[in-house]
Amino acid sequence: MRVLKIKTWQDSAHFRVPHTSRTLQTLPLPMFSTVIGFLCACLEEESRRRLLESLQLAVFSKYDALFQDRVWYRNLSKKQHNGRFKSEENRTLDGRVESFGGQSPITIERLHNVTTIIYAISDAEITDELHRALADGSGSLHLGLAEDTAAVMEVRVIEFEGEPEIFSGRVDYYSWLPESSEGWGLGENYGEFFERVSGNMRLVSSVYSLVRVEDRIVRDFEYLRCKLFTPRGLPISLREPYRFYVDSDERIPLWFSALRGRADET
Repeated sequence: MRVLKIKTWQDSAHFRVPHTSRTLQTLPLPMFSTVIGFLCACLEEESRRRLLESLQLAVFSKYDALFQDRVWYRNLSKKQHNGRFKSEENRTLDGRVESFGGQSPITIERLHNVTTIIYAISDAEITDELHRALADGSGSLHLGLAEDTAAVMEVRVIEFEGEPEIFSGRVDYYSWLPESSEGWGLGENYGEFFERVSGNMRLVSSVYSLVRVEDRIVRDFEYLRCKLFTPRGLPISLREPYRFYVDSDERIPLWFSALRGRADET
């Protein structure tokens, strides 16, 4: 089994919690849709399509600190401007000159010193194409917001042979832990492992399709049910040890999510 490992570093990053507004909250790691966007930025259109036909992902992330930043959000529509200032020529309200359309103070949570490791399984040719593009290092990539530049610290193909191996110990990363029906390459007793690991269940966005809603084209995302895995020691089974494919350099057990269809269809 060939797995592409991509290790990135960011000075700061924001992985937005959906539907937060006045305070933009961040997740401790990117959703699958964010990672897919990161990968697709390295590929041409046809290669992107082939990537999504057979993609499995495992994502791990850690950071040193969380802080809050203050930014202005602006609405530049003419309707919003006239509603706020009553005239196209006016930009003053309560004695203060504002931006066109008005402005609102927003608090945004950000992570500092972020390391993210992406493990991707896909078509062999696409894996090699991604490897070449990321190893080249000439492009500017971001993970999260457009300004969240990501530096690729390591990219290589890992060859796994044989079956998953026994793993026990601590994992110092956040991750998305898929349900058995959404997973790939997991041990026979993974369902028991999943139930024993505590964590909040979340719907994690993955691939999307474009659909028309009245006169607009919008993105319709697919979601996977996952637990938010937080840094901890893994549970131990006294009957049958839990088995995973393991990145021995990082000491990370890999639990892949199948992003197209159910695991038994992959």
